Amino acid sequence: MQSITNKYLKSLFTAIGGELKQLINNAESMPYTTKNNYGKYMDLLTMLKPQVGLDNAVQLFIMAKGNKEGILDAKKVLEGDL
Repeated sequence: MQSITNKYLKSLFTAIGGELKQLINNAESMPYTTKNNYGKYMDLLTMLKPQVGLDNAVQLFIMAKGNKEGILDAKKVLEGDL
């Protein structure tokens, strides 16, 4: 199962990786208003979540070289864990 998920994410990243990197660059170019910019990553994850699910959205933004701590903090908030 993990292998199928990895292939799915790699294929999806190949298709939309450029757009994800642009979204990250836009978010990171703004001054941080939250720790590790998790507020901006909450917006980005919320935007992508309906299409691929939260866990996959997290992995895709990490693959696109987003701020890993900010992405994981945003995930925690969205899941109600923070």
